[in-house]
This record gives sequence, C-alpha cells and structure tokens, in this order.
Amino acid sequence: MKRVGSAVIMLAVCCSLGLAQTKLVLWDQYYREAESEAMNTIVARFQAENPGIVIERTTKTLDDLKLVLKMSVESGKGPDIMQVNQGEADMGSFVKAGLLVDLTDAAKAKKWNQSFSEGALKSMGYRGKVYGVSTTAEIVGFYYNKAVFEKLGLKAPQTFAELEALLAKVKQAGLTPINFGNLDAWAGIHEWSGLQHVYTTRRELDDMMSDKPGKFWLADANVKAAEKLQAWVKAGYYSKSFSAIGYDDSASAFMRGDSALMFTGNWLMGEFLKSPDLKVGFFPMPAAKSELRKAIGGPGIPFCVSAKTKNKDAAIKFLDFLSRKDNAKLWAKLAMLPAVAVDESDVEGADPLFKDILRAYKGAVEGNGVGYYIDWVSPTFYDTCSSSVQKLMALEITPQDFVKALDADYQKFVGAK
Repeated sequence: MKRVGSAVIMLAVCCSLGLAQTKLVLWDQYYREAESEAMNTIVARFQAENPGIVIERTTKTLDDLKLVLKMSVESGKGPDIMQVNQGEADMGSFVKAGLLVDLTDAAKAKKWNQSFSEGALKSMGYRGKVYGVSTTAEIVGFYYNKAVFEKLGLKAPQTFAELEALLAKVKQAGLTPINFGNLDAWAGIHEWSGLQHVYTTRRELDDMMSDKPGKFWLADANVKAAEKLQAWVKAGYYSKSFSAIGYDDSASAFMRGDSALMFTGNWLMGEFLKSPDLKVGFFPMPAAKSELRKAIGGPGIPFCVSAKTKNKDAAIKFLDFLSRKDNAKLWAKLAMLPAVAVDESDVEGADPLFKDILRAYKGAVEGNGVGYYIDWVSPTFYDTCSSSVQKLMALEITPQDFVKALDADYQKFVGAK
C-alpha cells in the first residue's frame, strides 16, 4: 500500500507542476520486512529529489527472481532496474545475451570510485566491466569467542604469524582452535579461499577471476595456501570429524563455547547476537604483509539496468543515488553491512560485534582488499572446488593435485568461450 500511495502522490505532483513523468520498474529481492522498509525509504528519498521520476517497486525471493528475470527481460516486459547475482551463471549469461547496460563509463563519470574500491567495482560487474551498484555487502573473517580469548590471554591477531601462534596456544589448552563443519561443501571453499586471498597478490587474484587464457590457478601461492590448509588439518586445528558436521551444526557448536574461532561471513552475526551467554568479536584473516591483506566477500547482489529500458538515464540516476553514503548509513542502522563503507561512529549504539565487522570491511575497502567468492569464475567451479576442497582437507589428494583440478575447470571454461 505504501508503494502504491507514494506513486499516486508523486504522479499528482508531476501533473500539478506540468512535469513529464518517467516510470521505472524496479525488481529486488529485499522481501524481508526491515530491508524492504529500507528500500521503500530509499525509493521515497529518490522520488522526493526527482519529482519527474516514479518508481514502481516489486519484491521477489531470490529464487523467484532468478526463475523469471531473464525471460522477462528478454521479452521486453521485464523491469528497468533489477538485482542480478554476480558470476557466470547469472550476470555472465545476462551480459552474453546483451541484456544489461555496461555502466563502466557511467561509473567513471559519476565517480563511483569515491564510494567503492577498485576491487568492489569489479565485483559489481563482469570481466572487468561495471554492470551494477550494490547496496549491501559481505565479508568473511574470524568470529572469536571473547571468553576463550580472555581465559587464555589472547587478543585479535594482526599478522599471520600471530594467528598461527594463537591456534597453537588454543590447541595446547585442549580446546578446538577453529570450529568447522564441511558436510556442506561450500564451507570448505571459504577455508581454502581465505588462505588463498592472503597468499596471492591483487594482480594474481584478479587474473584468476578473469576469463583470460593462462595457468593462473597453478600459481605457487595457491599451492602454498593448499599446503597450509592441510598443515592446519594435520595439526588438529579444526573440529574433530569435521567432514561429517553440517554448517548449521558447526554454528551451534560455536555458540556452545568450546571453540575459539569460526571462519565465516557477517551473515551469522544475527544468530550470534541472539545467544545471551556468548560474547563474540570479529577480525579479518591477517596476512604476512599488509599489501597481501584481502578478504573474501565484497558487494552483495548489484542493481543493474536492463538493456531493454527506454529510460536508461533515469535508471542510471537511481543507481548513482544508491551509491550515496547517507543511504549506506540507513542499511548500517539496520545492522546490515553496507556496500559503501561507513565508520563505526556513523552507527550510534551499534553492538561491538557489528562495529568490528564495519571496521574490517572498511579496512578491506580502503586497502583495495575486497576479494571474491571464487565460485563465480565458471558455471562449474563451485562443484569442482567444493569437492576438491573436501578431498584436500580429508588428505586424500595433494596440494598439487588440488590446484590442477581447479586449473582444469578454468581451462575448460576458457576454451569453451
């Protein structure tokens, strides 16, 4: 009702002022109450500043959006603006079908680099070009149990050497250093990719995530990350019988308080805050050198402009509006990590855990250390990497065999283009 009422009022204003009306149809997947209200507020703000533009917003679940979006856009009956998931399976197929507006020049003209890092801009696009603007973001790092840290006299590590010393000390104390379950294979991708991100240079990581010919996935840094992961398994730094533990069960185990760390994303913050007896902090994966410090994650599902739209300039204007910091603060007040980095001081009364997460993401943005979800690289890479990580952590294959499996998937994809 609010959306319809807003559109009617705006239409009346336009008519009374003799303004031409431009209608933009918007589809997004912010269907949950709090995030939907945030989008309604942003839409209302935009319309107030742009009385000649009316936005007709429709929400769908992500699964429903994926199901009908491409067909709707191809038919010319779809939205002007919509959220399109990154990676080959979604954004890649849209770009190859000529269904999205290339926003690379618009990003330069509107100076989106002042709101997003270079890495973040790439993560909102496809193959080096910008195709969208994200409102929220994700970062993967270490949650840590403050009670365990206090008991053992530990503090959040600033270097990789300090992290490994911490893991050894927790193990010596008879506790589980890293709570982990790999029955849901995607969790294992994060464990290896987290190490990969801090062993590789920015250039190496970007090359691996491109579709350029080359043996990027055979890099020594990837082998070293795989070797380190197996070394941690052999040292007993992960939960016992992790191969048989599901992700949700591992989160429950962490909340019981018998482990020091859990390596996962900011999406679990809400669950941890619901546990009254659990006090948790957050820090990013540290690197041996500051220039190697990168974090898995990046901007969430971006808003893109349909190549079929008749109102491209108005649609780009809305995306530019989404990049403003005042809108980012709105997301932060809802305890959602905004894609435009904000300071912890911008969110009064925020829980210390959320401040840790804001600080970690801001540091990644400022250091151009916003990384990737590596399964974006090809349509089959998720299956290849998840199964290979399971074998790697079960000590069934060597680090060299592991990177060869990743390279084979990449070469098959590059050769099939």
